[in-house]
Amino acid sequence: MLLVRAIAAVLGALALAGCGEPASPVDARGGRVEIVLDDFLLEPQRVRARAGRVTFAVSNRGKLAHNFRVRGRDGEPVQITTLLPGEGASESVRLGRGDYKMLCTVANHEQLGMTGRLVVR
Repeated sequence: MLLVRAIAAVLGALALAGCGEPASPVDARGGRVEIVLDDFLLEPQRVRARAGRVTFAVSNRGKLAHNFRVRGRDGEPVQITTLLPGEGASESVRLGRGDYKMLCTVANHEQLGMTGRLVVR
């Protein structure tokens, strides 16, 4: 019985840890946003930008290889190829208004949390 209570307490603490407010969106100032890829984390996870040209400066600070995609209803306007640890790349693209998903498509990294949201207004 004591083991069951201990497991329940740990599970409850883990559930509460994930219930915080999502981070505030980061503005793409001057049409530029810096994206950091870490192992199973993409930062910032929420970005706002104005419609028009947006430059994504992406760096891989993880120990694994990662890529970066921006996916919208019409495809993937941003496709930065796989970056090894310590590498970086940038890409500029003209984006229309809408909601976009930012993600890493290497293996199962998306399912492990390497996603974010881009809102273009």
